[in-house]
Amino acid sequence: MISIALLLLTMPALAQAPQTPRSVITCGVRDAQTTSLRSSADYTATLQMHSEDDHGKNTHLCQAEYVLQIIQPDGTHSRIDNLAYPSGFFSSDDEWDRPLVFRVEGFSRDGTHVFVFISEGGSDGFIDAEEFDLKTRRRVKEEGADRFFLHRLGDSCAASLGISGTSADGHIILQTRQIDGCPRAESWELGPDRHVQRAGIQGTIPDVPPRLASGTKIAALDRGRPVQSQTPKD
Repeated sequence: MISIALLLLTMPALAQAPQTPRSVITCGVRDAQTTSLRSSADYTATLQMHSEDDHGKNTHLCQAEYVLQIIQPDGTHSRIDNLAYPSGFFSSDDEWDRPLVFRVEGFSRDGTHVFVFISEGGSDGFIDAEEFDLKTRRRVKEEGADRFFLHRLGDSCAASLGISGTSADGHIILQTRQIDGCPRAESWELGPDRHVQRAGIQGTIPDVPPRLASGTKIAALDRGRPVQSQTPKD
């Protein structure tokens, strides 16, 4: 299994909270990036976001594009590529001033995989959780949650979500934090999108993630260590 390195260390699902802080910006004409984090294998990851008008003829919505910049152990600069989004690995196009949260959440225990968290629109939006292989610069897993799940959690719990690790099956685990308005820390196992067909329309939507029982063993992320800001170049 691709994520087998993560299984070297397991722990109860609620034993390690997702990373903080959780700063929120809004979609506008701007650039922003996360703190650079270094893995145990000496890869450095920085998540960058650029947003502006989508220049659509009839829309003029706010488009946000995300780029994951990597510094290899030998100092070489690279980035995660996706042919579907030539300017980065993920792109969205929606209302101006929608809240954007994006983080490098951590790494596999061997330091060769990185996990990225993106949340847009608050509890009315979506969550995108991704795992990338730093050696090959390829996506390993993309899973997420939609507004139906986020509404069920409520605004406070939805705002506290983050990636805590992976399950025994290699799926990404989201966890809430106990904060004002969110009474307890709980974990949910994400999975692949499911196919739907309604009234002649077909496509894929995020499946509803099941809640993990307290004490379920997960492979916890290595949170990495912050490094002095280095803006990698393409």
